[in-house]
Amino acid sequence: MKHCIVIGCVLLATSVQSSYVVSAFRRTVTQTPKPEATRVPQFDNERATSWRSVIPPHTESTLHRHDRFRTVIGIVGGDLTLVDATGRKTVTRYETGKSYWQAPMPAGAMHKDVNESNRTIELVVVEMK
Repeated sequence: MKHCIVIGCVLLATSVQSSYVVSAFRRTVTQTPKPEATRVPQFDNERATSWRSVIPPHTESTLHRHDRFRTVIGIVGGDLTLVDATGRKTVTRYETGKSYWQAPMPAGAMHKDVNESNRTIELVVVEMK
């Protein structure tokens, strides 16, 4: 009888250890990818184009420029940091429900949008053609 109890304990320990390894492996495989800033097209016609920018916390867009006049509407507002190609930072506060008119960027200027906050910022941009 003692022999059976010892074998049962060994099997139980092996089973628990195997379960732990499988569980640890499962956690590694199902890790969520790092969020990215995205642009969701809204419309595009001969007069204007529009997109919804979704900027999760601690993410940034790629370096880009705006060559046209545009309106930016704060859907979920917040402080958005614009970083130019030289690294200079400018913070713009977008209020939820408020619209902003913006002129084209100077020739050759580029920037990226960086959300340094802990909240997702969502903006709709309507750019004139």
